[in-house]
Amino acid sequence: MAFGAIYPHFSATRFPVPGSAKLDAVFVLAGGENRIGTGLNALREGKGDQLFILGTGHSVVPESILPGYDDFPAEFRRRIHIEGWSETTLENASSAKEIVGDRKLRSIVLVTSDYHMPRAYVALRNTIPEPVRIVVLPVRSEWKGGDAHWRKIRLFLVESWKYWGYRILLQWE
Repeated sequence: MAFGAIYPHFSATRFPVPGSAKLDAVFVLAGGENRIGTGLNALREGKGDQLFILGTGHSVVPESILPGYDDFPAEFRRRIHIEGWSETTLENASSAKEIVGDRKLRSIVLVTSDYHMPRAYVALRNTIPEPVRIVVLPVRSEWKGGDAHWRKIRLFLVESWKYWGYRILLQWE
């Protein structure tokens, strides 16, 4: 049982990471602290040519989630895209698949929280087939407060079981 809880997070250390080559797009799965900022930095650093922020909610506008958006150069703003219909990791993956297909993307950077990365990677990798290259940029979670240690353990355990559920579910797709 312990192996089943540890394996997803151990395996995530072997996922491909961005190198020096520019990729087609950065995909941020919204919902966790520092994810959007990390994705925006990846775009600024040239890790991808476009930024897609998935799962923001239906009425979200860029100005509400990207501080200083109005001050960004127009060319830079045109490279940022917000998707608000997806609410779950599987819906994020479905949305990403549609974007990849419509825009004929060949390589993407996946940005999400470190604890969420194993499940998110499995969902995207099973939804977006090879030869599309997927590399990961995990956002390190910041744990604060007196019970942070126990919350972290609980969250990693819950994510582990969700990971195994996705692995089983996606085998039948």
